[in-house]
Amino acid sequence: DVDGEVIFDSRISASGSLKFNDKYLEYGVRVPSQRIFGIGEHVSPFNMIQRDESKYSLWNKDAASPVADGSGNRNTYGHHPFYTFQMSNKKIAGMFFRTSNAIDYVLKKNYDGKSTNVYHKTIGGVFDFYFFYPGTMDEVLKKYHSLIGRPYLTTFWSLGFHQCRYGWHTLDVVKDVVNKYDQYDIPLEVIWNDIDYMDAYADFTVDQTRFAGLKEFVRTMHSKDQYYVPILDAGIKYKSEYYFKGVAKDALIKSAVTKKTLIGKVWPGSAAFPDWFHPDMEELWHDGLQHLHDMAEFDGVWIDMNEIANFCYGECPPNEMEKDEEEESLWTRIKRKLAYNPDNHDPHEFDDLPYVPGWNLNDKTVSVTGYHYSENDDEDRLRKEYNVHALWGFMESIATNTYFNKKLKQRPFILTRSSYAGSGQYTSLWLGDNFSNWDMMRYSIPGMFGMQMYGIPLVGADICGFIGQTNNELCGRWMQMGSFYPFSRNHDDIHSGDQYPWIFGDDIVKASKNAIRQKYSILRYYYTNLFEVSLDGGSLMKPLFFEFPEDETAYSKTPYMFMVGKYIVVSPVLFQNNWKTYPYLPNANWYDFRTREIAVSYNPGSSQGQNLELDAPWDYVVVHIRGGGIIPFQDALGNRVRRTKELFSLELDLIVALDHEGKAYGRMVADNGVSIDTIENKIYRHYDFKFESNKLSVTLLNDYAEHFDFEKVKKVSILGASSQQNACMYLTAGGSQGMASSYDAGKKVLTLTYAGDNYWSDVSYIQVGESCQFHQLISLLKHKKKKK
Repeated sequence: DVDGEVIFDSRISASGSLKFNDKYLEYGVRVPSQRIFGIGEHVSPFNMIQRDESKYSLWNKDAASPVADGSGNRNTYGHHPFYTFQMSNKKIAGMFFRTSNAIDYVLKKNYDGKSTNVYHKTIGGVFDFYFFYPGTMDEVLKKYHSLIGRPYLTTFWSLGFHQCRYGWHTLDVVKDVVNKYDQYDIPLEVIWNDIDYMDAYADFTVDQTRFAGLKEFVRTMHSKDQYYVPILDAGIKYKSEYYFKGVAKDALIKSAVTKKTLIGKVWPGSAAFPDWFHPDMEELWHDGLQHLHDMAEFDGVWIDMNEIANFCYGECPPNEMEKDEEEESLWTRIKRKLAYNPDNHDPHEFDDLPYVPGWNLNDKTVSVTGYHYSENDDEDRLRKEYNVHALWGFMESIATNTYFNKKLKQRPFILTRSSYAGSGQYTSLWLGDNFSNWDMMRYSIPGMFGMQMYGIPLVGADICGFIGQTNNELCGRWMQMGSFYPFSRNHDDIHSGDQYPWIFGDDIVKASKNAIRQKYSILRYYYTNLFEVSLDGGSLMKPLFFEFPEDETAYSKTPYMFMVGKYIVVSPVLFQNNWKTYPYLPNANWYDFRTREIAVSYNPGSSQGQNLELDAPWDYVVVHIRGGGIIPFQDALGNRVRRTKELFSLELDLIVALDHEGKAYGRMVADNGVSIDTIENKIYRHYDFKFESNKLSVTLLNDYAEHFDFEKVKKVSILGASSQQNACMYLTAGGSQGMASSYDAGKKVLTLTYAGDNYWSDVSYIQVGESCQFHQLISLLKHKKKKK
């Protein structure tokens, strides 16, 4: 217990809290909260308590964003049996249940109004629980991430803007989209291909008619400092080259019915699925990736449909794969296979389960009786899908990650749909197939908060929506908000109309390019936070209450605002026909990101912040800087930056946003953004900045030989400064350099500039309120005194 409050109490009923039977395990515990976060992956509010009794199922499934209202059966792509809860003292505690079996979580509110009984109901495995002692949310998350594996460090360019569409039938269409981004002066970092580029939707192939010249196109992208990412699906096309290779290695999932390769159905038609437990499967996967890389030198890989998705029920009807599949359309085949229910199958051990989490474990995936490679041929010891279903996408992420590290010798960028506890060590993630509506736009915010908890910081949703038809207002507002996602990609479905910014006119073009460049202005700040999450764990994107746990109003704003790191708050427009936004800023100094004026001042006599009503035009996104932060800023908007590589040579303005005590703190990481093992080999520079008593101190937490132009000392902007003051920069090697200063009394911004070529790593500190001439005079007097 903490402060007399029991954190986890298993004394919840007279009959006990533990049930341990064949294929049914249950453990109940009372927690002192009715605010519970996690239990992913679901489309839901951030607080999972939605009813007197809320139920959530975990069983990875290809389900297009069903909204989980607490009634159960709305499981989607990921399996994260981890939750945290906020106690009455506002501290956070947490609990992790390590299992890959299907689970139902039942959250039953108690009548005391302040506690919840949490029941963990599963159908296999063992009880393996981890309890996290109370602290701040980030303290708990750092402990959890140290247990499951801290997030991998992705590339700098992956923070840029991405474009994809399912339905680009030819390479010429792709080229036209890339050219139009430049024509409309909208930054574009990465172009993607959905399954359109493949030959008959088969993995590791390129259609040499519709996508002839893909290799040359990708090289042209590289010459313009842009990148290319293709999709790979889970199913290996039946009778394709890599199907036969998998069969020859005996490295595909097996059917318990035929004792041969299990056959399902996905986009290429009949398909088999890699068995990641087989010792030869990873090398076979690497071989396929290399074959694809030889045809198009991709920079990252998108792994999709990896729950595993299957258009048949468990497995396809016997001998279905032998039919001529050209006789009927793909959608006709899919509908027929979905209707197939193998009622006449041979009886098996999973027919009459005492309890079934979710709805049906074979629905839209491979059969629970399917089995994987095992070192022991004893049938009772085979790795059955029933027990390892949640691990498939996780293991695919590992195999793909090792290809980049071992074969290409370059830093991985991988995007997955399916995930498991620890996936963030190997991959980034998007939230899957969403819909083009305002609700889905709003649900993306708690969806990304959840992935921060699960250790997957680079996350985003399909901007403007994937399924259905968007419109100019929805897409414009989503482009504004989505540009500030950690992972920002516009993507839509073949059955939807185009949703590029220029489709909707000049206002949406302006909104898009300005919002993207707003993010690019602080991309160094994003990257530094992402880097530190890879070092230590924790969250990149977070709700206000992570930083202000005592503030109840901050908690109430969880669905409507988000923080990036500790010092940036984004207040998007989330409702139709709204030209205002209504941020709540907790009690602190807050500065307008655009004008740098103070927006809210700290009130020493209050525990509450202020509600604001602000204009929200197409020109900019409403963003605020929290006092107490030091932000590396580059003027991407004024310099019309189109590529993230430009930021490596663009002048940096170190924004020092003073808190009510005149202090500020911040960090910055400098590396090339692409090398492998950057953290392990310490090939980066890590700055720690501290502003106290009018002194900006610089400490190197890690040093490295290579310097970049953006590291040069050029400008320092002190927000909330009280007056015009001189400044002197003192170097680590000795000596000092003068800095020019100017003061905007209306905005209370003191600007220091430097015309020399010193890097921040050369600086010991900058003393504000002191001229270098004064320092030199004092030094001269001391020197004369010593001579006497």
